[in-house]
Amino acid sequence: MSKLTFSKASRRDFIKAASWSALAAAGSSNTLLCSQAAAAPDSLGIDPPPAGFIPLFDGHTWANWQHEAHLDGVWEIADGVIRLRTDEPPRIAGKDYNLSTAKKDKDFALLIDWRLTGKPVVKPHQWLMDDGQFHTDAAGKVIMKDNLTWGDSGIYVRGARAAQVNIWCQPCGSGEVGTKFKDTEATKEERMKTMPSVRADKGPGEWNRFSITLRGDRVDVTLNGADIIQDARVKQIPAEGPITLQNHKDGVEFRRIFIKELDH
Repeated sequence: MSKLTFSKASRRDFIKAASWSALAAAGSSNTLLCSQAAAAPDSLGIDPPPAGFIPLFDGHTWANWQHEAHLDGVWEIADGVIRLRTDEPPRIAGKDYNLSTAKKDKDFALLIDWRLTGKPVVKPHQWLMDDGQFHTDAAGKVIMKDNLTWGDSGIYVRGARAAQVNIWCQPCGSGEVGTKFKDTEATKEERMKTMPSVRADKGPGEWNRFSITLRGDRVDVTLNGADIIQDARVKQIPAEGPITLQNHKDGVEFRRIFIKELDH
């Protein structure tokens, strides 16, 4: 299968596009590259942390992570990355199958590389409108459209699902904060603050880099060098909590994870 790439485009352009499969067929190239990721070699192991940051993953062990026994066969370390297996054993009721850091943090800046490793397939998918909510028909039923997808995951800041920074294949792009499209009480302005201003994702199987900054209840997100979320408010976020990698049962890998605590 040929390599799929996408051009940088506005949220409106992608949301109004007929389908991602049409975009892929067009073969447009993605010219938006993260300067940090581009400068870093694709070698195994861990890079030196940027100034002021400390590593959360050493490339070899679960130091700094809560990897309990029930996560064996679910999250693994392989080839210098944290990998979510897609053949996990039957789950035990009441257990959490996300992966969290051992330490709880308050305000911080986080750098993390990620990639979705699933096979790209076209299937019916919910799409977001310009106002940050799903397309629905006159009866309020969500309208499904064909969409090219290869996985779904996310990062919970302070361990809160309400503060999830999404990793997904929505046409609007990864980085959406807190699933605001499900918050029918939020104003359009609130929702749009949590929606990516541009789609900065790379193609299937390619590495991406998030820079996530959290101060109080406000989140900023940069993806591959593009500022996609600025000053988004997360309601009811706890004062402190871990960094949590979401288990959505889709193939995903993480590497080069660095954090810097920020002054209050």
